[in-house]
Amino acid sequence: MSGAASAQPKAPKDAAYELFKQGVALAEARDCPRAIPLFRKSQEMYPARGTLYNLALCEKEIGRVASAWRHFNELLPQLEPGDPRLPTTKQELTALEPRLPKLVIQLAQGAPAPAEVLLDQTALPQGSVGSELPVDPGNHVIVARWAEGRQTGTPVSLGEGARKEVRLDPPRIAAAPQPTPAMSAAPQPTPDASAAPQAPSPPHDSLQPPSSGRRPLAFVIGGVGVAALGGSLITGGLALGTKGELEEECPTPAQCTEHGISLSSRGQTLTTTSTVLGIIGLAGIGAGVVLLLTTPEQGTSVALAPAVLPGGGGALLRSRF
Repeated sequence: MSGAASAQPKAPKDAAYELFKQGVALAEARDCPRAIPLFRKSQEMYPARGTLYNLALCEKEIGRVASAWRHFNELLPQLEPGDPRLPTTKQELTALEPRLPKLVIQLAQGAPAPAEVLLDQTALPQGSVGSELPVDPGNHVIVARWAEGRQTGTPVSLGEGARKEVRLDPPRIAAAPQPTPAMSAAPQPTPDASAAPQAPSPPHDSLQPPSSGRRPLAFVIGGVGVAALGGSLITGGLALGTKGELEEECPTPAQCTEHGISLSSRGQTLTTTSTVLGIIGLAGIGAGVVLLLTTPEQGTSVALAPAVLPGGGGALLRSRF
């Protein structure tokens, strides 16, 4: 039985008392930095007025005036009249009051209230914003968190008796990137391996009429060709008539009169003109027929160009497919 009883864990009160005795020994040796964690753990396991009193004294000893002031305030209502710790507690509170650093957390103008405010990783109670918060001297970090994941962290440093205000301003919500308007393009057909390769586009300098104007242009060019061919026939007939008169005026070159020489020059001019008009007429008619018979997909280009021919001038029809 005695062995079984010794194996049982100690009651919280007994374990807390052991930690308290260790803390007191360290405090009497003026080693408060090591004693404070023991006092805190003992107070958590089994709250006691003696533990809280020694914790506050140790915190005051190492300059944690706000922590000491807070714990003395917590202890004060627990002490009964006649308790020897009561006068000391009141004196300590009076002495610590002017030494307290005061931190005031404010919201920037128009800023929404944060969902949570932490001071040195400890959440502050609701209503702390705008109030004077006693803090221990030294460096601190204020973290404020808003909805949509917005958060700010603000470092602050205070000495004994200092008062400092910190304004919380939530970061702006990043605007959603606007999609860049893509240039509209006609859908490209899916390549078909069985389709015949397309002919390359004609060069820019070719005279290629649009498909919508090919038929009217064919009639215009054909009409010009018909008119030129008619002019060729007329000038050809005049040239034949001049030839008959020339034979009468100039039976032989040696017997040719002055009027015969003039007729000879006129005949040559008429003959050349008839030839040129005939070529232009045939070319125009041919071009018109080509334009009418050629489909727009074939990309036909047609052009009339002057040409020097044997015995005179003329025009050539150039067609490219």
